[in-house]
Amino acid sequence: MKRITVLGAGNGAQTLAADLASKGHQVTLYEHPDFEAKIKDLNSKGNRITLTNTINVEGRLHLATTDIADAVRDAEIIFFVAPTFAQTPIFTLALPYFESGQTVVIIPGNFGSLALRKMLKDANGPDLLLAEADTLPYACRLIENGKVNVWGIKTFVRIGTLPGGDFSKLKTVLDGVFPVEIHELPTSLAAGLGNANMVVHCATMVMNAGRIESEKGNFRFYTDGMTESVCRVQEEVDRERLAVAEAYGIKFASTFEGLKTMYGLEGNSLHEVLAGSPVYGSHGPDAPKEMGHRYLSEDVPYLLVTVSALGKVAGVPTPVIDSVILLAGTANGTDYTTAGWTVENLGIQGMNKQSIIEFIQ
Repeated sequence: MKRITVLGAGNGAQTLAADLASKGHQVTLYEHPDFEAKIKDLNSKGNRITLTNTINVEGRLHLATTDIADAVRDAEIIFFVAPTFAQTPIFTLALPYFESGQTVVIIPGNFGSLALRKMLKDANGPDLLLAEADTLPYACRLIENGKVNVWGIKTFVRIGTLPGGDFSKLKTVLDGVFPVEIHELPTSLAAGLGNANMVVHCATMVMNAGRIESEKGNFRFYTDGMTESVCRVQEEVDRERLAVAEAYGIKFASTFEGLKTMYGLEGNSLHEVLAGSPVYGSHGPDAPKEMGHRYLSEDVPYLLVTVSALGKVAGVPTPVIDSVILLAGTANGTDYTTAGWTVENLGIQGMNKQSIIEFIQ
């Protein structure tokens, strides 16, 4: 049994917390005080979370709380499972309570380990084992607070550490704990670059803007919204992402190949994999209801903008990615180039490509 804390209480966090609790671990679930009602509701349900569909279990939490000290203190493993824009607020609250030797895994990381390491350094914080995954282990949605529909489980998740040589330590910590197999990434930077959300979400949102606003989510985002032309733009975003990664010595399979492997799907193109996927297409209308959804407000400023910035440092052009950033920001009246991660808050300002490679290793 491990003492585990899950920071965040959305669909992914509740799924992970319940799954781990059902397997006998002592699990604490934390949510920011701004969302205290969610925790009080879980408390009223006996801190029980039910998972249905591909996983049918009930997990009873050791604690569900908005007290960050109670959540972080004495935890062996801390999983951060919340939107990227919540990383800085929650990590700021947690900084005084982190303890040397704790393991922090951000799921998905979206380059957050770099930001956390900078925060720890600036605060003279303790030595933590830092890692980030490229994606959630589950495809899931909340039915209601405390009950989650889990319609897919990945066969594996890729995880990178910061610095990159700590994966063997991480694997020792997570063996018998993490719900799916973990595959090594060379560094946590690779985890951010490996997150396919930026490929499948952002261009799809922009190209379906009229439908999103007129139909208010009444269509299947991953199938109806991802037509052949939309997927062609996704594939070009993917090509640019892979080119940036390769400039930093990181090689990935395409999103098309990755989805086939992770979920055991079939198809001859990204469109065929998504359109014919029971994982993505069998649960009815699921599209965002408005353009401010996290598929843009999170994935553009914390993923695409960072990839574009890394591309500029490495001399790799990203014209399609830059176009999606511009159109998404224009549609939402937001400058996404300054709304999320910048080279300053990631601690890589003024570095050239080689300096960044050495920094993350």
